[in-house]
Amino acid sequence: MKLSALCALAASLLLIAPPATHAEATYPSKPIRLVVGYSPGGPSDILARQLAPALGKALGTAIIVENKPGANADIGGAYVAHADPDGYTLLLGDLTLATNPSLMRSMPFKPRTDLRAIAPLAVAPLALVVNMSVPAHNMKELLDYARANPDKLSEGTAGRGNLTHLAGEVLKKAAGVKIEQVPYKGSGPALTDLVGGHISMVITGVSSSKGFIKSGQVRALAITGTRRSASLPDVPTFSEATGLPLPELNLGSWWGLFGPAGLPDEVVAKLNAATQTILRDAQLQQRLQGLNIEADPGSAQVMAERLNSETTTWGKVIKEAGITPQ
Repeated sequence: MKLSALCALAASLLLIAPPATHAEATYPSKPIRLVVGYSPGGPSDILARQLAPALGKALGTAIIVENKPGANADIGGAYVAHADPDGYTLLLGDLTLATNPSLMRSMPFKPRTDLRAIAPLAVAPLALVVNMSVPAHNMKELLDYARANPDKLSEGTAGRGNLTHLAGEVLKKAAGVKIEQVPYKGSGPALTDLVGGHISMVITGVSSSKGFIKSGQVRALAITGTRRSASLPDVPTFSEATGLPLPELNLGSWWGLFGPAGLPDEVVAKLNAATQTILRDAQLQQRLQGLNIEADPGSAQVMAERLNSETTTWGKVIKEAGITPQ
């Protein structure tokens, strides 16, 4: 074969070669959008804006946080699920990815099949707090009182199907007690009524209740998680406080990084490595702890398994609680 023909053949092979290798070598070559399914100012948005600068620095590009609120975070989730799987549109997802499939009659995407897990990001404990007039200084006393007075206690929640509601259902079933659920439009109004003595207890984020706890307006009896929180070291975990196996309450709130299904392995690996690097940074960990959030670095497989197990766990809780999809 003549030299000119060989050159032509080599050039043609280069043209038809798959572009993946080039993309892997240069990713990311432009800004990445990090979608949050909530309005600005909430915990997910705050976490995203804490992580974005550090993650962008680790990857060598800008990370732009985009808020796409609505439908209990389904709008943001669907936006990412239907995006090109090129690594430039990512989702900061939370527990709703696991609960919405059992709470919604129909969803615009299927979290377990339409998204690809990239990395766990963070966890945050919930605290059970009671009004100071409730005659209970620990969980044993609270549950004993609930059994002796089945119509006396009421629990404010941040809304139907919210973790603040579901955690209470887990506790009531495991302990065999009756506590009236009072739904609110968020934890803020529930805490206001708790302080005012209109309801007995609330299970809510430590970040929203810590000020009331420290000021002595409410009493904290337990927190979610497998270990005590650095923010409330004197408050035991639910399992520790009740002596009951409560695996559903081992996590509390959680967040993870996701992309569209079909995201290349190489892109997932690069994003996961960068995420684990920043989450192990002591300064970032300290900033998150100031928000009562704990960094939770881990593999993509850990995040995928968490989504699967949490979907199964909370689906069962929702069904047993008689919560019908809407």
